[in-house]
Amino acid sequence: MILIGRYASPFVRRVAVSMNYMGIKFEHKALSTASDTDAIKTYNPMAKVPVLITPDGQALVDSAAILDTLCDITPGQKLLPASGQVRRNILQQAAIMTNVLDKAVQHVYEPLKRPAEKVHQPFLDGLVDQVAAGLDMLEIMAAKGEISSGEQANLAGITIAVGWKFLQRVLPKAALADRHPSLAKHSQICEALPAFKACQSEV
Repeated sequence: MILIGRYASPFVRRVAVSMNYMGIKFEHKALSTASDTDAIKTYNPMAKVPVLITPDGQALVDSAAILDTLCDITPGQKLLPASGQVRRNILQQAAIMTNVLDKAVQHVYEPLKRPAEKVHQPFLDGLVDQVAAGLDMLEIMAAKGEISSGEQANLAGITIAVGWKFLQRVLPKAALADRHPSLAKHSQICEALPAFKACQSEV
């Protein structure tokens, strides 16, 4: 399998870390959406990452769809049950973090894509509030021990740890360790593991 996209993207990185957890070997092509757009379009005409090329040549897009496929075809994987309440809980936790990440990415690109006089600060402030609110939701769960961590991390635990590190880089004012101590501890534990260390951000 070939994973396309840089680990600077939390969506690419969560796929890579999850593949490491499941013991799936893959080749990594660290193509950037900023500088390698044409190359990415040969795999995904939308020029978005991640893209996973399967052994039969199929190009899978969107991290959620990629991970659902990988969990479905990997015997004995422990990241996501096939059905039941536990599966729904994991997917909900992961969805909160991916929504947080979507807002954080918007916050990064908004001032980059518009002239300075067109940037609307209240909109940016609203994005920060949304990110913080999502993290508050996850902090409550983490403090109750509802988020799996370390070597036993499931898909949600991996996504949350990857997301926290990304937020520390791009929006630290929303991801505060004193406000979200359980999330910070969770990320620290996970980031020390080989599955995470093998997928360090290029930035």
